[in-house]
Amino acid sequence: MGKKSEEIVEISHVTNRYRNSGSGFFSKNKTTRVLNDVSLTIHRDEIFGLVGESGCGKSTLGKAILGLIPFEGEIKVSGMEYSRQNRREFSASVQAVFQDPLSALNPRRTIAATMEEPLLAHGMGTKESRRKKAIEMLELVGLDASYADRLPRELSGGQRQRVCIGAALMIDPELVIADEATSALDVSVGAQILNLFQEIHDKKDFAMLFISHNLNVVYYLCDRIAVMYRGSIVEQGDAESLYNDPLHPYTRMLLSAIPEIEQADELAEYGFKETRREPAEGGCDFYHRCPYAAEACRKRPELESVTGQEEGREHLVRCWNPVRTMPSD
Repeated sequence: MGKKSEEIVEISHVTNRYRNSGSGFFSKNKTTRVLNDVSLTIHRDEIFGLVGESGCGKSTLGKAILGLIPFEGEIKVSGMEYSRQNRREFSASVQAVFQDPLSALNPRRTIAATMEEPLLAHGMGTKESRRKKAIEMLELVGLDASYADRLPRELSGGQRQRVCIGAALMIDPELVIADEATSALDVSVGAQILNLFQEIHDKKDFAMLFISHNLNVVYYLCDRIAVMYRGSIVEQGDAESLYNDPLHPYTRMLLSAIPEIEQADELAEYGFKETRREPAEGGCDFYHRCPYAAEACRKRPELESVTGQEEGREHLVRCWNPVRTMPSD
């Protein structure tokens, strides 16, 4: 990514909770915290990866940025906060590409009509100019003009996802959120979509938040990565530092689950083994699964910078003793 550019997204101390009622007659409502004091920034010229297991809160953060759910804290995109009064203007700055392209497309509308819809919603252009831009965007995502008058059922899964990407870019947003955008596709097709994201990002001026459960995929595409566990960022850094020198035990666990990479064998030799214990109330979120947990971990650590890193490289970790998690040479 080179020099740090303008901060497009500023997320400060964001928390999200929801109430769920128990199944019994005498059960009480319970409040579950999905996001726990999340703070991060995304720069204009970068692809920022957010990775973690299913249910960790990463998609919830995406929905909060889009203004789809309530939250505590502050989220700004290009200095603007979402509100009911400015939601039209805000939605022009933030667009999304979701996991299932088929459900995102109206089966009765042609591809051109779907792609022109964002322009119509924001009162942009004439009928002729909207059609022209739809054709240009189809070509940008690797589809020719003949696709404009087709219906979604006539396209493959990868082609439909290309249409969704093109539609998200029609109004030139500042930020694109890609939430598990390749997980429903075949491996080879998913790889093509990853390459497409990179090619388009190199050509267009926007930031991207790429959300995935697959650390391998995130490393391949992203400039910086944040690892989320139980609604908290537990490690964050540039892709090379985080992938090749992971410092939080949860990040190491994610790497150990990827059999095709070298780190998995190293972790097995080191004796990395997930454990189970009672959670520490108010302590480290990973305490109940961490093989290195100690008494200090009953208190929640802060997300802090790791000293001794190469100049210009970012590496933050939420762990009382991250060096303890590293295998010896």
